[in-house]
Amino acid sequence: LNWRTMTYKSINTFIDDLFAFVIKMPIMHRLACLRDDIIFLIFCYQRYAYATDYTRVNEYGQCSQPTEEMLQESKIKDEDDSKSTEEVQSEQNSNPVKQRRSARDKK
Repeated sequence: LNWRTMTYKSINTFIDDLFAFVIKMPIMHRLACLRDDIIFLIFCYQRYAYATDYTRVNEYGQCSQPTEEMLQESKIKDEDDSKSTEEVQSEQNSNPVKQRRSARDKK
């Protein structure tokens, strides 16, 4: 649920609780309303206690707020990748056998 819908539902729950305890109703209904409030308060506490960690990497390897350490690691990895591609290209150029270009290699 988005926050606006969640807010409306929580206000509606509290109004139901108010009427459940003011108007004469069965005890089970009153307990059910109280149970809903307790679950909502637990949800609010968990939301507060376990905030979203924006430095955590998701399953796609993306991070919304990378740390300095993560940025340095990515720079080192990019440098290593560029060195390895240069080595592969130099090996291909020294190879006496002429290789055909594929459609992907044509520019």
